[in-house]
Amino acid sequence: MSTRTGRSRAFRAIGALAVAALLAVPTAALAAPELGDSAYIGARQGYAGTGAFPIYLDTPADPSAPGEPDLWAFCIEHDVTARTGLEGTIGGADDYLGDNFFTDPVVQGKVLWILAHSYPAVSLADLGTAAGAPGLDASDAFEATQYAIWRYTDLGFDAAWPWETPNSEAVYHYLADGAEASGGLTPAELSITLSITGPSGPHEAGTLVGPFTVTTDRPSLRVTADPAVAITDAAGTPIDADAVVDGQELYLDLRDADTSGTATVTATADGSTVGGRIVSVPTTPGGTPSEASHAQTIALVAPAGAVSTASATAEWVGTAVPPVIGTTLVDAADGDQTLPWNGGTATDTIAYQHLTPGVEYTVSGELMRKSDGSATGITGSATFTPISPDGTVDVSFTVPAGYAGQQLVAFETLTQAGVAEPVAVHHDLADAAQTVTVEAAPVVPGEPAPAQHGGAKELAETGSPIAGPALAALLLMALGLALTPAAARRRPVRR
Repeated sequence: MSTRTGRSRAFRAIGALAVAALLAVPTAALAAPELGDSAYIGARQGYAGTGAFPIYLDTPADPSAPGEPDLWAFCIEHDVTARTGLEGTIGGADDYLGDNFFTDPVVQGKVLWILAHSYPAVSLADLGTAAGAPGLDASDAFEATQYAIWRYTDLGFDAAWPWETPNSEAVYHYLADGAEASGGLTPAELSITLSITGPSGPHEAGTLVGPFTVTTDRPSLRVTADPAVAITDAAGTPIDADAVVDGQELYLDLRDADTSGTATVTATADGSTVGGRIVSVPTTPGGTPSEASHAQTIALVAPAGAVSTASATAEWVGTAVPPVIGTTLVDAADGDQTLPWNGGTATDTIAYQHLTPGVEYTVSGELMRKSDGSATGITGSATFTPISPDGTVDVSFTVPAGYAGQQLVAFETLTQAGVAEPVAVHHDLADAAQTVTVEAAPVVPGEPAPAQHGGAKELAETGSPIAGPALAALLLMALGLALTPAAARRRPVRR
């Protein structure tokens, strides 16, 4: 880690403004990170070589404009090169890969004391007052904290650090002397305990779903459910969701529900769970840090006013009646169930029940030949979002010429957006309500009958061969007619 000579006032002002901009936004609730989680290390803020590292639990979509950090971190290895713009791994003190004085639990306690009493764990105003450094800015606070940490992790004594300002020096002595006089801190003293466990096993709508059990060392915390569901005790009595205590069991009141679903219960408490956590950093993006090869290890600290969350989720199966559909197929022109022989438009009115209001559905249909159940390829569909569980929706079918004399039956299938399997079907060749009859084609002597789209017998055409008994009958008739005049001439005359 390189040291510096004095810098210009302009450089210090620009650095202070940059840090102030990052820390101006109030701290949002932070999901408690777990050991082994990854953390993205942003560009160091403050003076070159002694600044703090902004930490993001999710890698920013745009690292050049990462937004407000979740946490901050300071170096605990003076002689190891720092790396930023990559992900490290969150661990405990036992996961430390370095070999300096930080391996000593006593030194770890001193470092935790410094982190707990420095900025950003406390405000600049409070730190400045405690250290006798009025007008303290972030860059001076960062520098003082970093030098105080190195005093314990890498030196073991006070060095003649190249202070940027008298305020930096004053804060350093406040932190280093305070850590020396103290017995140090343990991770449990620096961080809060917060967790919540959800219920196991299957659950049903129409019941109380739980228990969700909260564990915390805070006097109380608050809980919420997403989506919003009333939270009760085991007897179904509403609880005070802003005053939940350690070990309290919570239930979701689903006694009025009948559909399947999921809900997440989140516990929120003031404070941070990261006390005593470190980040092991690889030397290359995507690499794995090891004792033999790792970048500068950093210790995490949460900003003042940190709020932590923990969540658990439960699922339940609905008791609702499954959707059903029924259909009525008619001629769109006059409302009866007979179509003209040369085609027309058939309207199928689908009556549905037990749908979920506000959810998108699609009903798709096809006309089938009643004679043999074969498909015609005549299809129609309608997409709709019901406002109530029961209602109707129309699907139109355009029937071309060529189906004269046939009966057509509508088969309908109902699907729900985002659900692969159909939620309801109505395929019944014997259902008269979803059947239309196409009139027979008129027969004009001397003209061929209209062509059919299968499913009906073709009519004999004029001039087509005649065979069998019909041909014999016609020949006998013709022979009889031919013999009649001759027979008449041979008839004897009565006298």
